[in-house]
Amino acid sequence: MFRCVTAGEAELIVKKSRFIAVSAMASDRESVKRTIDNLRKKYPDATHICYAFIADERGDEFGYDDDGEPSGTAGKPIYAALSASGASKSMIAVIRYFGGIKLGAGGLTRAYRQSASELIEKVGMTEVEKYYLYDVECDGDAYKKISSVVRNSRCKCEQIMYNDKVSFVLACPSDDDAQTLLKQFGATYVMTGERYE
Repeated sequence: MFRCVTAGEAELIVKKSRFIAVSAMASDRESVKRTIDNLRKKYPDATHICYAFIADERGDEFGYDDDGEPSGTAGKPIYAALSASGASKSMIAVIRYFGGIKLGAGGLTRAYRQSASELIEKVGMTEVEKYYLYDVECDGDAYKKISSVVRNSRCKCEQIMYNDKVSFVLACPSDDDAQTLLKQFGATYVMTGERYE
């Protein structure tokens, strides 16, 4: 289980410049890129879209971008606020509309960090858990036994289909527990990925 910044938005005005901070989950660098691409479509006339992210649970995979602002005045302060919050698998982008008054390097740094900090304060943090996903197939008796065990655990049986065999998706927070359970009742299965809730 880990904490990430809850998805949301907050706005800050500094000397007529408008800063819109947006938070989203960041499962990897590609998800960050997709979020930024979507923000560029949503805010095509923005002066800058600067961001920072932490894309893993330990804080080892991170990055930031100033998007044309003076070096170190945008992405780094956003990252500093994100890191200070203790967030994992999170990103914050700050969309800036220039208001006609230059803020200087110190003013920009403060504005970007304040935007990110105020967003985190406004939306808060969410507890998130990783689930491993398996496509499973078994006979009806095995399914009854598996679903009985699952009811008393944090695992979930989803997308259940009854034919000659029962097929379903098993979502389980522990990879070892899931495989032990499925082997115990003779189910055939393949791990298909992960998701976060």
